[in-house]
Amino acid sequence: MKSTYLTATAIVVAAFLAPGAATAAPAASTVDYVALGDSYASGLGAGGETGTCKVSQGAYATLWAAGAPEAVTLTQKSCAGATTVDVAGQLAALNDKTDLVTLTIGGNDLALLSAVRLCADPAQAQACAAKLAEIERLLTTELPGRLDGLFKAVKTAAPKAKLAVLGYALPFEGAESCSRLPLPKTVRDFGDKAVTGLNAALRAQATAAGATYVDVTKPFAGHGLCSTAPWLIGVEGLNAGTTLHPSAQGQTQGYLAALTAAVGTPQEFLAGLEPPAASPSPSASPSPSPTKAPGAGGGLPVTGVNVWWLVGIGTALLLVGAVLFRVLRPRRIHTLTP
Repeated sequence: MKSTYLTATAIVVAAFLAPGAATAAPAASTVDYVALGDSYASGLGAGGETGTCKVSQGAYATLWAAGAPEAVTLTQKSCAGATTVDVAGQLAALNDKTDLVTLTIGGNDLALLSAVRLCADPAQAQACAAKLAEIERLLTTELPGRLDGLFKAVKTAAPKAKLAVLGYALPFEGAESCSRLPLPKTVRDFGDKAVTGLNAALRAQATAAGATYVDVTKPFAGHGLCSTAPWLIGVEGLNAGTTLHPSAQGQTQGYLAALTAAVGTPQEFLAGLEPPAASPSPSASPSPSPTKAPGAGGGLPVTGVNVWWLVGIGTALLLVGAVLFRVLRPRRIHTLTP
């Protein structure tokens, strides 16, 4: 009988102490998403660009958010022509409520498009060689430090956010000929080498900063500028400054696909967010630090709410105990003697 009483009592205690007995914290309602970076992030080349920053609705950040507009609040701060120094000015959009930050940067620090324009002119062979040498120097000396400082600044400005750093597509993929951008093979090979080095620097510094590096060369494989199905813009974009940038298809099937594979869909990302911390009741006055009895473990803090909660548990246990005692106590059997 005693064991039955203890079992019933334990069930009552468990019912009161179960997590479901307390009010669950509300789930996050939207993903607070901030997009940073250069023209690859702003969507230059995808069409319909607006403003001085050349932001397109076809940019990978906008496309990702559009997958579930009710689940994402997007702040698009990326800007065509931005360098690592310029992105530092975009960080004002970040705070401790930011959930996701994406970033593509580094191409303008190396002035890759400027090098393409220069090297496309046969009369500028000597200047082209000097420009390529400068790119190689920046890759090995200055750029890693710039990226390291920038990624750390992002993590500081948005301490709770996931930072996803997206790299660049390999432009020429070692093709023997390229009618869409007729540069010498040596220059095109150097372009592939420079982008490979840039991606390696992005990966290394992103990893060191605790960020996620997103490799876009895999979805772009077979879709470089010299392929039969290119997702990059060629010589036709020289005047508009869109050469070597992803087309609308490149943003969708290349960048968006890679980002989604790395962080999930908006709904998946939202489901993985921790619920926001519960706000204190406006009528509740600040409570002193929880008080523990000497030698006590990590029990409930002694507050007015918890005292009444414990009183309720105690009362319920007393009632259950009384009922069980009445029902389960041994009954005396009176035997009549002759």
